[in-house]
Amino acid sequence: MNICEDSARDLCKDTHEQHPTGPSTLTNDVDVVSDQSNNTSLEQRSWLITLNKWCRHVCRRVRRLNDENNQQIEVHQTENNAGKKTQDSQCKTQQRNLFPFKRPYETIKITDKSSVSLACNDKHILLKQTPNLCLFDRQLTIVKEIPWTYDHVDMCWSSTLGQFILITDETIFTLDENTMIPERCHIYRNNDKQWSCGACSDTFLYLSTGDMSASLYQYTLQPSIEFVKEWQLFALHPVHEGILTFTCRNGTIALMISNIYIFQRRFDLRSSTTLERLWSIPLDAVAHCCSINVNQWIVMELLKPRLLHISSDGKILQEYKVKPSSVDIIWNAIQLDNDTIVTFTMTNLNLHKLS
Repeated sequence: MNICEDSARDLCKDTHEQHPTGPSTLTNDVDVVSDQSNNTSLEQRSWLITLNKWCRHVCRRVRRLNDENNQQIEVHQTENNAGKKTQDSQCKTQQRNLFPFKRPYETIKITDKSSVSLACNDKHILLKQTPNLCLFDRQLTIVKEIPWTYDHVDMCWSSTLGQFILITDETIFTLDENTMIPERCHIYRNNDKQWSCGACSDTFLYLSTGDMSASLYQYTLQPSIEFVKEWQLFALHPVHEGILTFTCRNGTIALMISNIYIFQRRFDLRSSTTLERLWSIPLDAVAHCCSINVNQWIVMELLKPRLLHISSDGKILQEYKVKPSSVDIIWNAIQLDNDTIVTFTMTNLNLHKLS
């Protein structure tokens, strides 16, 4: 119902509006003046005529604004309905269930669980299997291996360098898959903390330390690996929040964060250039993450095992709980190509088709 509350009933007949049963204060005032108009002076009559004109003007404005607002509402509703249909279509496409993964078409037994870090390019998968560092082909056959004496190693692939990067407690190496000779990087550190994790964007190498601090250390990749900046990510809780693991994909950094003060975890997605947070999702337990097609993500929670399929804008598309006693709990995963994912479980290294 459109209500012309700022004018008298007898002054708004031309607006064809309905008025409330209880008139406004201004309406009462005008009615009183109208009733007394026969006894008013010429000056008062002139004022009443002016008020009459003003009320009609207000009524016309109210009606015009109502009409415009109604038209805008109709347009917005039409646009929203169209947008909703598009989103629904996209959601239906995205929400095909990924979990449980299809039965692996290739699998091998895992002999060493001291490291769950994986790295791959489009041809090979790199994995530590004590006492060696092993390079597997797409059939999970070891094609090359070298002795490896470091207890801790995290690894990632740099498409810019065309090499693997190996992160140990104190030393960073590059590894050419052809020669399999680790080359030590002369990386500057401004503290004595041990390295923990690493990941590469197209332009930079990012490193975190083993004390689960709130810092990411940024390094150039070319023409050489050089220190750029230390990023403090958590200004509000730098003492209590720290980085568990992280990975880079398509201009973003996905970080698994733990708050040791309130015992909460979350998944932050940030820009790899500005480190601005794009979105965040709370988690139940310690987790790894893996990027998949169309900028989507898989999160693997370990202590309370479940898998999450997350959209590019931070919405949970599927939640899949795993029995804690299952040997199929996925500790880590990495996408090998558009249709293949590698999973590392308690017992096996597996290749699955995504579709």
